[in-house]
Amino acid sequence: MAHPPSTHGPSPSRRPLPPERSALEQFARRVRDRPILSRLDAVAVEVFNAFDEAGVDAVLLKGPVLARVLYGPTEHRGYVDVDLLVAPDHFGEARRILSRLGYINLPEHLGLDEIARDPYAETWALAAGPDAGLMIDVHRKLTGSDAPPQVVWGALWPRRTEIELGGRRLPAPDQETLAVHIALHAARHGAGTPHPMEDLSKAIERWSLEVWRGAEHLALELQATVAFAAGLRQVPQGVALARDLGLPPTDELEWAIAHRTERPRGTLHFQAFGGAATLRQRVSVLRRALLPRRTWVARQYPWADDHGVRLMGGYLAHLARTPVWAVRAWQFERRSPRR
Repeated sequence: MAHPPSTHGPSPSRRPLPPERSALEQFARRVRDRPILSRLDAVAVEVFNAFDEAGVDAVLLKGPVLARVLYGPTEHRGYVDVDLLVAPDHFGEARRILSRLGYINLPEHLGLDEIARDPYAETWALAAGPDAGLMIDVHRKLTGSDAPPQVVWGALWPRRTEIELGGRRLPAPDQETLAVHIALHAARHGAGTPHPMEDLSKAIERWSLEVWRGAEHLALELQATVAFAAGLRQVPQGVALARDLGLPPTDELEWAIAHRTERPRGTLHFQAFGGAATLRQRVSVLRRALLPRRTWVARQYPWADDHGVRLMGGYLAHLARTPVWAVRAWQFERRSPRR
């Protein structure tokens, strides 16, 4: 079953890194040496200017929004990328604009299987120039919401407000939307990730119970109540808040969040296969698990980076290992508590 590629690539002396990977590593080194917030803000303004010209509707999420709304003037809230929620009907045009501005779609270039990543979000990065590696995450909906993208957009777009960034006003979530997003972000990353926990703790401490009641109603509209509740419970004060709001138990999701780093290769495919509603969907899952993209195989087996016998060997090696991954994924799933 396909899985995100290992971070241990081939030796540079054997095969040079692809341009997008090299650019990202260079960017990571530069992050340690200079602040990037001003450049990220400038990138956000540039993209919104291009979106406005093309009639693309989008909302700026997290990073600079939280830094201005949740954190005080003497507090620092860093961010390393730009997050955008784009109108579902405008998503294709948004992708074309990003490509024209010099961004590349990382999952496509790295050969990641569709199930090994969020199907409603894409990461785009600049692959050249002084800002190579700057990333933009483009979302169709909020991760943790089970509602269709059109429903999510229909609920959030009318609630938008604005923040000032780089000399212009950009669309941003209102406070209740931010509260939902912060809790969903905590559910996605778990208590072991400091940044989302700090955001969540500050939001619970600083925002009124009425804001959180409004967030609860919005989460229900977004079909995100379970993830919202589990996210709150990642911090002690959130456990009390979930109780005050009368949120349902979320033992199964909390277990999955707590054990997410233990998840074996193939688990996402296993879950997708079990959750498929039709035979066609199950066949699609099997195809992606057994026959991942050639670029993925070449990154897993550098010696198979060829069109021919070696590539066929890479696919055979992948197929030989698939039963082991499937058994481990099945065993992991059986450990999960079921209500």
